[in-house]
Amino acid sequence: MRQADGIHLFPDHLPMKKILIILLILVAACAGAGLYLWNKPHEKAEDRKAMVVTAMTLSGAFTESEQKANSIYLNQVLAVSGTVSEVSKNQDGKTVIVLAGSDPLSGVQCTMREDGVKAAAGDKMTIKGFCNGYTLVVLLSDCIVP
Repeated sequence: MRQADGIHLFPDHLPMKKILIILLILVAACAGAGLYLWNKPHEKAEDRKAMVVTAMTLSGAFTESEQKANSIYLNQVLAVSGTVSEVSKNQDGKTVIVLAGSDPLSGVQCTMREDGVKAAAGDKMTIKGFCNGYTLVVLLSDCIVP
């Protein structure tokens, strides 16, 4: 197939039917890869070995240098031990437990995966979950009590 000015759009030796078949194979491969990634099992904290740390140490590390702490803890599974300072529910109805941090304004906010976790202010506990970073508190998600 040629354009009027003589520039080749497709080589003459490769018929349009073959080009369409190749394109369909590429689209099917991309769709298959997308479906595989979409249906990939969700990673759970209990399936991975946790890095053990106290709430005081963790919140202190983020308060001191967020960039350095991110390089160590971000997206890692952590087993954080500390004293419960607050228990509440978030907008999705999930239980949120805050472990006291290195100063009164910081801490470790743990969003629990399932309801039914019994905790009260002053309790000492260890919570395992994924570290999602830092706002005014260190954020852990998909948390469980090991």
